Order: sequence, then C-alpha cells, then structure tokens
Amino acid sequence: MTRASSLAHNTIRELIIRGSFQPGERLLEEELAQRVGVSRTSIRDALRRLSAEGLVRTESNRGTFVAQLSSSEVDEIFQLRAVLEGHAASLAAIHGQPDHWDALAEVATEIDRQLAQAELSEEDRYTRFQTCNTRFHDILLQASGSPRLQSLARSLIELPLVTMKQHTWPGEVHIRRSNQQHWDIIESLRSRDPLLGRLKMQTHIISARPLAMLSQTLMPIHML
Repeated sequence: MTRASSLAHNTIRELIIRGSFQPGERLLEEELAQRVGVSRTSIRDALRRLSAEGLVRTESNRGTFVAQLSSSEVDEIFQLRAVLEGHAASLAAIHGQPDHWDALAEVATEIDRQLAQAELSEEDRYTRFQTCNTRFHDILLQASGSPRLQSLARSLIELPLVTMKQHTWPGEVHIRRSNQQHWDIIESLRSRDPLLGRLKMQTHIISARPLAMLSQTLMPIHML
C-alpha cells in the first residue's frame, strides 16, 4: 500500500470510528478524495482494506457503505472479545510490567475525573469515556505481549463502535460500573493472577454487551 493509500486508510478509518459517518452511509470516492487530499485510486485501495477489516461493505453496482451490524453479529463479536481479551488479560498478568499497570491506572483515574465534571453533556461524557476506554483496552493488549492477539482483538473492538456511535449514550451509572471494572482488572493484574485477570476481563466485556445490543434497536429505521 502506497503512502497516499495508507493516509487515506487511516483517515477514513478514524472518521468511521469517531462516528463522522453513520452506519449504512454511502462513501463516495470523489468526496473522500477531496477530503483526504489524495487520488481516487488511493481511496479505492483504502476502501478495499477497510472492507477486509469489516468496517465497510462494498455492494456490486451500488457502492461502498459504512458497516452496520445485526444484533446477532454484535452478540457474536462480544462473545469473541470475551475469549480473546480474557486471554490477553491472563497473559498480561504474567508478562505485563509495572509501567503497564501505571498507564492503566492513569486512564481509570481520568475517567473518574471526567465523571466528577458535572458540566459535561451526556454525549461529551460518553465520547470522552469511549476514548479512554479504547486506550485502556489497547494498553492491556500491549501488556499481553502478543502482537497477533492485539491485531485480532483490536479489529473486534472497533466494529461495534461503528454501530453505536450517534445512537446510544450510556448513562453515568453504566460508565461508573465500567470504570470500577477497570480498577478490578488492574488489581488482578498487579496481583499477577492470570485466572482472576481472565475472569475480570470477561465479566467486563460481557456486561457491555446489552448496551451494544440496545444500540441496534434504537437505530433509525432507514438504517435497518
């Protein structure tokens, strides 16, 4: 992949994850080329790679669209995440370093700080939480010491975000519960307990599944 194609891929991928494009929205090559500042050939290369990653879907004679997952697909993704990230947590408990635990604690502390900011809107609070939450999982995957596991898990982590953006904003109770689970995971890793780390991470992933499933039922009818 050329440098221009890589730029296009990374830019479009970030726009999709951030929710700048709606699930089911058609992606036009000419508009993307102007937005990114590359050729349409580079955009096509980028879209092919994004299709392989599951973030977009190309339909014959119709074009390329942002992925929209069914409820059964989201359910399957969270079950797979529980297995993969549970394994990552067990490896992190064995191979991770104190610097990893400190980095995870910094993220959890930042989420607690955001929860104390009463002036934040519900959407802003969730957007900031999602950024921190993604960072938390990314650090833990790094701590596992397995590049292949990191790649597999990251591809699954990003997919549900595509369908959840702009549709469901979890309340403060959900965020507090999720971050308490973050602290529980950190404690299990610091204690070097791989079995407890796996259990805590799997509990964390599965508890987030109902929200992702709910986002499917709240999706505007023209998206279905």
